[in-house]
Amino acid sequence: MMRFIEHDKAFDTRGESRMMPDLVNWLKRSRWVREDSIIVREFPINGRRADLVTMTRSGIISTFELKLGGFGRALEQAAYNRLSVDRSWMVLGSRPRASSVAEAEKFGIGIIAIDGGQLMVLCRPGSPGFDPESKRRVGARLSEIGVACV
Repeated sequence: MMRFIEHDKAFDTRGESRMMPDLVNWLKRSRWVREDSIIVREFPINGRRADLVTMTRSGIISTFELKLGGFGRALEQAAYNRLSVDRSWMVLGSRPRASSVAEAEKFGIGIIAIDGGQLMVLCRPGSPGFDPESKRRVGARLSEIGVACV
């Protein structure tokens, strides 16, 4: 059984949260998350909250920062997340300019654009650049939450 833990209300359909159901369903359909994956919304990392964090059975941790606008802010948050996880993603409500995609690639950040419920991977995250101790702490906390909620 997939463990989906929400620390807030069920899917809020206002603002950027309206992209969350499309993203989670797509992650399931594409098998990026499976029944034994842990998925947590609003998970604290480095003094901030990541919009969505996933951890696979093999221990691969990914963060997803959802933004309808404000590419710079999304990039900043995703870059901070990258310090503690394997893959850091920005999930945007529109397709960014080519120069913005190139900037995200430079920082090793992946981009997923959502348009009318359709998701497009515009670029994938680069090689992991995390601090091993930070990743261990994030993984331990995710495991603790996941086990507690089964």
